[in-house]
Amino acid sequence: MRVEWEDAVRRLLVGAHRGGGGPEALLDDCAAGGPAAFGAALPVAVEVAELEAAPSTAERIVGEAAREVFTHIAAVDDQVLLTEWCGKARAAGEVAEHRSLPELLVLGTTHPGLRAAVAAVLGSRGRWLAGTRPGWAWATGSGVSAELVPLGEVLDLPGARRLAALRRARRVDPVGTRAFLVEQFAAQRRAVDRQALVTAVETGLGPEDEELLEAALDDRAIGVHDEAVRLLRMLPGSALAARAAERLDRGLHLVEDGFDVRADELWAEALPGRDEARDLQRDGSEVGVAGRLRAAAASVPAAYWTARLATDDEGAAEVLSGGPWAAALLRGVAQRLAVAVDASPWAVAATRTLTGMEQLEMLASLPAELSARTVIAVSHQWNYDLLDHACSQLPAPWSAESTAALLGRYAAMRDPRWRAGRPPAVLLARGDAEVLGANWALITQRWPEHSVELEVLRLRMKLSQAFDRKEPVQ
Repeated sequence: MRVEWEDAVRRLLVGAHRGGGGPEALLDDCAAGGPAAFGAALPVAVEVAELEAAPSTAERIVGEAAREVFTHIAAVDDQVLLTEWCGKARAAGEVAEHRSLPELLVLGTTHPGLRAAVAAVLGSRGRWLAGTRPGWAWATGSGVSAELVPLGEVLDLPGARRLAALRRARRVDPVGTRAFLVEQFAAQRRAVDRQALVTAVETGLGPEDEELLEAALDDRAIGVHDEAVRLLRMLPGSALAARAAERLDRGLHLVEDGFDVRADELWAEALPGRDEARDLQRDGSEVGVAGRLRAAAASVPAAYWTARLATDDEGAAEVLSGGPWAAALLRGVAQRLAVAVDASPWAVAATRTLTGMEQLEMLASLPAELSARTVIAVSHQWNYDLLDHACSQLPAPWSAESTAALLGRYAAMRDPRWRAGRPPAVLLARGDAEVLGANWALITQRWPEHSVELEVLRLRMKLSQAFDRKEPVQ
């Protein structure tokens, strides 16, 4: 057929009569030869097994108002709003409408960060549908991603799945898995394998794991050693914490405005001794006197400082905020806020001391409400950009109290030139919808350019009311 087509093309170029035929015959050849030469082949019949019937379910499906809101959220492709929608549906004990399931699975597939939220509202019908396509396997709730892999086969899995399997094993059988980790740590030659074994210890971390982590401190691989240091600093009452407390007792003394380094003790030396170096991160972040002080402070709980100073967390944080080494010490304390009796004064003191990305990273690591309270407490002298960056770290949705306070902070600031007259997008996208709605007169007076933001807030209010079973916003 290819030869006939090429002959017809030649006759088209030279003319029907010169090519030895009439126009009608040439057109017939073109009509037959063109599709035959370039048309798609007929699909091959493939035998496929019929799908199993979808399971019947008694799960509660979201109401009509919530379905309408979902349609709008999917249309604007707002991942923050979609996460909020899924969270409200889950809190209400409801699952997505069946017609929405394919779109939710597509969104979870293209945006991995949404998968946990989406999976929570798929229901049994959504998990059944996910099993019809390999690309949706993340939502099936079965297979290698969800089953406990036998320990003997775990190290044959790819990196991410290997670590997930080890963590699941720790939750199911902590004693047996601990013995497996100890045995394999001594046997594995590759540093990446040893690091995975150490990282798995984080799940269910307890005093029984200290022996393995102490052994990992002597590992020559930087990644293995530094992971062990990180986990030992999370372990209350560890030997590493006791060593750090002894160094702080020896190396620091109280002066008029805070703590200072003793001139004749270990931190007077330019380089750490072997024992101290063993307890420091080897990634280059804990060098020099400031880095070594930060490491020691990160290795002891906040209770060390309250006991040493015989005061509460607020008083101890005030003392550490003074002195020439305040920044180094508070950077270390900031890494241990999760175990502080009262983390708020430490968070405020550290935020006032830290700058740039360190400050924002610390705020992002705090629990949502503590992070919001800290931003509110220290943002009096901040400019718009710094406040906006910090607020972008706060998980949504914000509490009513945090929303009201941060609205006041934003309203009191002068807008940057590029944002003049327009309300802060992060405030309207993450703040409590009820509080923002109640203060809409203030918002529109303070920021008169608000057409796009008004639609976002309307959608969020509809979202809130859809699950509260209130009348929808008109």
